[in-house]
Amino acid sequence: MRVGILGAGRLGVPLGRLLSMAGHDVLFSDADPARVEAATLAADGLAQGGTPLEATRYGDVVIMAVGWEAFPVVVAELGGALTGKIVVDPSNPIAERDGLSVVLAVPGGLTSPQYQQHVLGAGVRLVRTFNTKYPRELLKLGTAGQRGGSRADMPYWGDDDGAKKAVLPLIEDAGFTAIDGGGLSDAL
Repeated sequence: MRVGILGAGRLGVPLGRLLSMAGHDVLFSDADPARVEAATLAADGLAQGGTPLEATRYGDVVIMAVGWEAFPVVVAELGGALTGKIVVDPSNPIAERDGLSVVLAVPGGLTSPQYQQHVLGAGVRLVRTFNTKYPRELLKLGTAGQRGGSRADMPYWGDDDGAKKAVLPLIEDAGFTAIDGGGLSDAL
């Protein structure tokens, strides 16, 4: 499957490495070209790099591996390019303030992915997953699962059954056991 990753940082790189090692075609992107270059090197030549718009157009699935507060900014910069796409949201409503992690309030009493769906618009098929493990843990657990070791659980949520079915192989190929958590209103 072709996977465009928006964000070549702490989460995007390990996730892209896992997916490229599993044989998926990965295109990393970031606002910082140096981070894209570092991400492609970390993937041992199994991935390529480009701009966020190129990654969006490239991917059958687009992974928004950006900070929660940056999510609406990135969506706005892409205009309508995400319309019709399956988008994976691994972001959590957490920000860093003065070196400390701070939990952010999600507007309107929504779950985080319900709010992200609102930001994306109704024409985007959102699936929430890869948000329950820290990035280093994600790579370690996924690699162990890919190599035949025990597989950690990876829940996923979505309101679009077709999108959930499309993302399921990505979770499994990344080395995890996919667990259907229900709809976006049920998500962590």
